[in-house]
Amino acid sequence: MAGFAPQPDEGYSEDPLTALSASASFFIKPREDSGTSSASSIRPGDEFPLWLMQHISGLSTSRKTELAMALLNDLPTTVISQIVNNLYPRLYIDFVRYLPPEVCLKILGYLDPVALINVARCCRAWYDLALDRKLWQGLYYMEGWKARDEEIATAEREVSGTLSSSHGALRRAQSQDDGHAHKKRAISLSPNLDADMDMMMVDAGSSVKQEPAGLDLAETSIFGGPRGPTGKACVSRQPSDVDMRSAGPGSSSKGKAIDKGKGRALSPGFPESAHFRDRFLQTILAPRCLDKPTLWLWDGSSGRFKINWKHLYTMRRRLESNWEKAKYTNFQFPKPEHPEEGHKECVYTLQFDSQYLVTGSRDRTLKVWDMKTRRCLRTLAKHRGSVLCLQFDSDPDEDIIVSGSSDSDVIIWKFSTGEELLTLRLAHRESVLNVKFDKRILVTCSKDRTIKIFNRKPLRHGDLGYSQTDPVPRNVRDYGYNLPLSPSDFPEIPAWTMIGCLEGHSAAVNAVQIHEREVVSASGDRHIKVWDWPTQVCTRTIIGHNKGIACVQYDGRRIVSGSSDHEVKVFDRQTGLEVANLRSHSALVRTVQAGFGDLPYSIEDDFAEAKKVDQEYFKALESGLIPERDRRPRSGRRTGNAGSRRPQDICAYGAKLPPGGGGGKYGRIVSGSYDASIIIWRRDSEGVWKDQHHFKQEEASSAARRQDGLQNGLATIAADPSASMLFHGAGAASASHAVANQPTLPPLSTLTMQLSQVEASRTSMLEPNSFQGVHQVIDEAIQGGQQTFARAIAAYPAILSHRSYVEVSVDRVQSPLIRSQLRQTFSGALIRAQFEQARLRREALRNTEALAPASASTAADHVAAGPRNLGPAALAPSLPTLTPAQLAAAEAHQAHAHVPQAANMQQLQYDARRIICCSQRSVIVGWDFCNGDPELEEASRFFGHI
Repeated sequence: MAGFAPQPDEGYSEDPLTALSASASFFIKPREDSGTSSASSIRPGDEFPLWLMQHISGLSTSRKTELAMALLNDLPTTVISQIVNNLYPRLYIDFVRYLPPEVCLKILGYLDPVALINVARCCRAWYDLALDRKLWQGLYYMEGWKARDEEIATAEREVSGTLSSSHGALRRAQSQDDGHAHKKRAISLSPNLDADMDMMMVDAGSSVKQEPAGLDLAETSIFGGPRGPTGKACVSRQPSDVDMRSAGPGSSSKGKAIDKGKGRALSPGFPESAHFRDRFLQTILAPRCLDKPTLWLWDGSSGRFKINWKHLYTMRRRLESNWEKAKYTNFQFPKPEHPEEGHKECVYTLQFDSQYLVTGSRDRTLKVWDMKTRRCLRTLAKHRGSVLCLQFDSDPDEDIIVSGSSDSDVIIWKFSTGEELLTLRLAHRESVLNVKFDKRILVTCSKDRTIKIFNRKPLRHGDLGYSQTDPVPRNVRDYGYNLPLSPSDFPEIPAWTMIGCLEGHSAAVNAVQIHEREVVSASGDRHIKVWDWPTQVCTRTIIGHNKGIACVQYDGRRIVSGSSDHEVKVFDRQTGLEVANLRSHSALVRTVQAGFGDLPYSIEDDFAEAKKVDQEYFKALESGLIPERDRRPRSGRRTGNAGSRRPQDICAYGAKLPPGGGGGKYGRIVSGSYDASIIIWRRDSEGVWKDQHHFKQEEASSAARRQDGLQNGLATIAADPSASMLFHGAGAASASHAVANQPTLPPLSTLTMQLSQVEASRTSMLEPNSFQGVHQVIDEAIQGGQQTFARAIAAYPAILSHRSYVEVSVDRVQSPLIRSQLRQTFSGALIRAQFEQARLRREALRNTEALAPASASTAADHVAAGPRNLGPAALAPSLPTLTPAQLAAAEAHQAHAHVPQAANMQQLQYDARRIICCSQRSVIVGWDFCNGDPELEEASRFFGHI
């Protein structure tokens, strides 16, 4: 029989064994063509008959099986057990046992997360390797996600603190226990996923020890020798095991495993002394200050805590699932209990990071908010007109806010203090519509159709952007023959000097973006222009929209824009071709932000995919699959395409990006429109952009107020348990009833809700249907004017619960002045009712301690029924005393916050966790996709945006 053909190594082999144990009860003479000899000596008298050896190789597989089973059935159990031990290494090859950690991690690096979890469930040694930090870090970046590396490094230093020295002692003690230093090496993917580069690792070697020195060649061979019970890879108990080992399969809670590592032998009289010593050291030295041990792992090699990338990956997947399923909680600025902190008029612009939110308003002020407490930290008031745009950087090295206004000024502020650093007076001839800056320049655009560039730092000859801006020199210098000139021979350009003015648009420039040397501008003239700002040259003009463009975003590869034609478009930067057209809005798209979730190799993959799509399109064109009526009216263009790759839907050929813009599966686009909606666009399984979720600001604001009201009620109960009966008896029932019947009810207090229930019975006497009776009163009162409407509200407080109908009735009034007066009257009544309810609630809470438990319900009835006897004349004297400033602020807040209307979106921003938007209202609302999950909230500060 010819030699066996080589087969691919898949962890097992179909070839017959070539090394047999000497303990077997029979021996088969190896074939001469195998080229191998038995690992055991063969006694001459024990050979099989020659005729059997000559015919056994000619038997079929089934006959060989029958012969083997017949032989096995005739053997004792002990011999069968030995045969099984000989076959076990042949059938189950544990590469982790025989290969270095570097190679093992290299192999595991090709697995997806689900397969890696299955690997971790196999055994302890595989579990330790599969949970390597660097391995999961590579998987995290391979999903197209980003991490905030500076935030992670800062958090690791804070968490480690003063614990490094004590855990360094623990690491040294455990290393000396085996008499040698463990090898801390492995191979893994770097954050930039350079898979071909070996890196020093800290996890792999610390968990899987080297094989015992006493094993012979037969034991350590992959295909040979018996595998005794002590031949298993031993796992050392490192501090990094403490956080996660209890959940691992195969772990032992009794700690009976014996470590047979190299070096000093274990004490024969006390074989588990090292194990107990480890347990003792862990008990006295283990950190006790970590609230979330799953987020941090102890790194023995560096003596400090490191981020647990597997946990971070898990949390990011959970967060993305919340985005997919629209699981979120709502919040708003200002908090409902502090309306005086809010803007007095509509908010035009905003920006936020993980700690701060900065907003600009038509009331000519900027406000800095704390993202955690949602309280206003400071108010900046220096502009003489509406604040239309801003950008800030809270990093201590930058510490800057730049704002632009309708007064044509640009003001530079110190972020940490709110101090005005510099005012660029009359930076433009008309309103400043957008500002953007990086570490080098500040770019502004205006209604005067120009884009201006200012240097942030002094420029010397040779610096990027340096130019002799003044054609007439002020000083004449004799340079003589000292050539070449040095940079000091040229004048220095001071900081915040206009070093460029880009002109070319024929209408107002509404938005600009900066990326390296390029500035992208969008204008009402329907054009998008790409500029090389150091040379002030327009390198490309993109014409794609049918109407003026209101917003733009640029990431270096794609230009995303929103326009008055109700569309969001994505353009390829290199070719200027349209690669996606998103249609779902019914009005001007005012604001857009996009993240495509680029993978580490997206540039090459997207280019290859684009070429493939072009080839399929031309094949379909040649074969006649595309009807004549569907062909392009002119070269390079067709009707809009949301990302479909079908040849019939292709909108452009020759682009460097595939249809839809390329990127990863977690890409998203969020757009806000004058149709008062926010749309989250996601790709489907075929890569086509779909409007996955639609949000409304007024609905989010109402939900935020309900959530804040519930939290405030629970906080009151936690602070004063005696108030729980009052809260649940007087407020919770009526609140739940109101929400169940009218989801859009105003955020009135318990008093106002109960007033509506009490007065509903009074209105029912007017008409058979109580709602019709209230609506009739509202219509007649609004027709009578402001004073009549005020008297009607005082007589029938149930009107306050019909906010939606009141707003519709007010909108039917033709005079804008009367409409404004009616809205002020309604919002003022809401404020007075809330203050009255707050006053009565405080009085009831003060009297609760003096009341017997049996009288608690009486106090609740008093709170609910107190205002019932308040007539129009008696209502005003019972109001709390307010300063004019407080009343004006509260009325302005209520006019915009508590009267829902279709408010035009002005600007939005999203990160990995939140969406926050502003509109023609004085409140800012948001959606938090952590959805109240404390683990997600803790981990989300390390997540970068898509």
